[in-house]
Order: sequence, then structure tokens, then C-alpha cells
Amino acid sequence: MRSLFCKIFLSFLLITLLASFTTVMISYWAQIGPYGELKKRVVHHQVQALTHSLSVTGLAGTRIFEQSGREALISYLQEVEEQHHSQIFLLQAGNSWMPDSELPPDAAELAVTSRQSRSVQYKVSKTEIIVALPLIAKDHQGLTLVGTTARIIRPEFFGSSDKNSGWKRLLFFRHRIGLPLIVLIFIAGAGCFLLARSLTAPIRDLRKATQQMSKGDFSARVELTQRKQDEMTDLGRDFNTMAEQTESLIHSQKRLLRDVSHELRSPLTRQNLAVELARQRFSEAEPYLARIEKESGRLGELIDQLLLLTRLESNMDNAPQEPVRLHELLSNIVHDANFEAAHQNRSITVQTLDEVTVAGSMEMLGRALENVIRNGLRYTADGSSVDITLLEGKETVIITVTDHGPGVPENSLEQIFTPFFRVAESRDRDSGGTGIGLAIARQAVLMHGGSIEATNVQEGGLRITIQLPLL
Repeated sequence: MRSLFCKIFLSFLLITLLASFTTVMISYWAQIGPYGELKKRVVHHQVQALTHSLSVTGLAGTRIFEQSGREALISYLQEVEEQHHSQIFLLQAGNSWMPDSELPPDAAELAVTSRQSRSVQYKVSKTEIIVALPLIAKDHQGLTLVGTTARIIRPEFFGSSDKNSGWKRLLFFRHRIGLPLIVLIFIAGAGCFLLARSLTAPIRDLRKATQQMSKGDFSARVELTQRKQDEMTDLGRDFNTMAEQTESLIHSQKRLLRDVSHELRSPLTRQNLAVELARQRFSEAEPYLARIEKESGRLGELIDQLLLLTRLESNMDNAPQEPVRLHELLSNIVHDANFEAAHQNRSITVQTLDEVTVAGSMEMLGRALENVIRNGLRYTADGSSVDITLLEGKETVIITVTDHGPGVPENSLEQIFTPFFRVAESRDRDSGGTGIGLAIARQAVLMHGGSIEATNVQEGGLRITIQLPLL
């Protein structure tokens, strides 16, 4: 799980559900849990309440029976049943005076015991409590008042052990827990989602700005106008400060390169003019003048490349979008480079050349390919060739340029695209390079929305891979 959003969301959701479930279970067990003492107290309270109710009913019923007779007593007991939502029975010698009511099991036996002992008797079954109370009337003996009430018990889901307990648990879960659990998960999920989103939103903005800076857009900033004052806001503000300073330094560096390059052109031109005048007047100084002219040419080439590099870096998002037939462009570059490589006992071999058209600048793409190919010719071994492939993929075109030279140390593969970077003796200034060619190639490729990377070949040599989006 690599996403910070998913980690925060699932962690909050799990903690919320566990806390809610624990709270519900603690509340349940604390209130109606199967503790022995609590059960005894509940049963005792129900027995006392039912006994008190029957005593009051019995006193009133005795008076009604003595004054108005049997029918009045039965009518009174029926009214009491309706008012208290309980069942009351009047028994004499095991027979009920209230034939419309179904006598509960063991009620007759309990009534006989109560009448014989002339005391209150009760019995607690699994689902109900039965209390028997003898009535003492002057005109009639042997009457017993019996009342029943339902027990307060815990749900069978927690204590049932019969054959159908599995189905009972399932039904209990469905009707009593299922819907509340779904609602709980929905509310907890929505709340955790919003919380995780609010926590990771600044990180997403910061990552987006970082990616823009890695692509050369140093104007990228983190939006802070609608943020609260917290640690993430402070981090975004620090990032913006760092980006501003970096942008200022980069612009200063580019401006310095551009200004220095322009300033060097005038003295270089005057130097070349002086060399020509000296050659006309002092013919014996020809070897020295030739050397000066050669170094002036290198300096002029370096200035041209510096100006091109600064132009590329300043126009990353303004590349022309003209159709470029890449296979034709590559064929022309290979043809010219092969003509020069023939004098160095080296060659260029095109292994695969698909017909591909991309959108971009023919000039900049040509410079990128030419710099990479000439770099391969410069360092490939004598008598070897530089292998080139042009393959069309589903969304990109892939160009590979492979030489058979000494390669590059692994820790320097990314740095060879940096201006003026050089590695071992095999790639020093005496080899003829200026150290800017691959930097220009990288900027040109990035300007076209592509990528460029260097890898060492196992058999020996360096392979540079360029990917460009198709038209």
C-alpha cells in the first residue's frame, strides 16, 4: 500500500469502527449483560413489583367480591389486566374463574401451594415470572390470585445454544445489527474520506509543484491562499521560498551564460580578423596562427552551443509543432556523419528504421540526434560502428544510439547530460568535445515532451535511448 491517502483513510476507518464496536459492546454488557448479580437483582425486582401489584389488586378484589359478588370481581380483574398489560387469573381448587384466559403451565400447582401455605409463592421460568397470592374472603374460601409477567432477559443471540441458534444469530444480526452497522460504516467512511483528503491535499499540491520544477518549470508554486495556518502550510511556504530562490539563481545563471556568450563574440571576431591580417604580413608565423585559428574555432563553437542551450532552456514550452518525418531526418544525419566517420575507421549502422512522424521543431530534433550520434562516433572503438534503431510504439517512438566504447561509470550516467560535465580520461577535452552536446540534446528532447537516458551495454559501450510522443 504505497498511497498515503489510502493508509490514512483505512487507518482512520479501522480505528473508528473498532472504537464504535467496543463502545457498543461495553454499553451492552454494562446494561443488560449476563452478570449473575445483575440477573438476580432484575428477577427480584420483577417478583417484588408483581407481588405488590397482586397484593393491591387482591385487597381491592376481596372487597369487591364481598360486596358485589363473583361477576364484579372478574370484571375488575379484567380491567386491571388491560391497565397493566399483564395477565391475572383467579383460581379455586385448580379451576379458573376466568375461562377466556389460557392458564400458564404450573400455575395451578403453584396456586395450590400458595393456598395451603397461606403465603405468596412465585416461580421463575425461562421467559416469565409467575406469582400466586391467596385471597381471604368471608363469603368464600380457597380463592387464589395468580399473576404473570415476562422476564427481562438478554437477547438469544448471545446465549442460545439450540439447533437453530445459527439462524437466530443471523436474523438478529440482520435486523438488529445489520442496518446500524451499514449506517455506521457509511458515516465513518465518509468522515474518514474527507479527513484523509484534507490531510493529503497539501501533499498532492506540493508533489505537483515538485514535478513541475523537476521538468524545468521553476515558476511552480504551492497555492496557500485558502489554507489554514498549520504545519503543512508552513511546509508549503518554505517550499515556495526555496522555489523562488532557485528560480532566481537559475535565471541569474542563464543570464550570465547568455551575456558572457554575447560579450565573447565581439573580441573573438576581432581576434579572427587579426589572425588574417597577421597571416598576410608574417607568413613564417603560419603554424602559430593556425593554432590560434583552431582554438578560436573551438571557442566560437562553444559560444554557439551556449547560446543554443540558453535558448532551449528559455523556450521549454514554445516548441514549434510542425510535422517532422523522423526517419528522413535521421537518414540525412546518418549520411552526413558516415561521410566524416569514414576517415576515422568508424561507421554508423542503422539496424531498424520505421517510418515515423512526430510534431516538433525539425531544427531542434536534428541537433539533438546529431549531437547524440556524433557523441557515439567520438567514443566508439576504432573499427567498430555506432548502431541506431528507430522503432514506433503505441504512443511513443523510441530511438537508440549504441556505441562500442569504454562506457560511463554507473554513478555518472545521469550527470553526462549536465553542461561541461566530464568523466574519465577517455572523455576529456582532448577528445574534441565541448561538454555541451548531450545537454543540448536533453533540453531539445524535454522541449518536445520526451525523455532521454543513458545506460551501459553489457558487452561494452554506452546506449542512449530517446523517447518522443507520436503525432
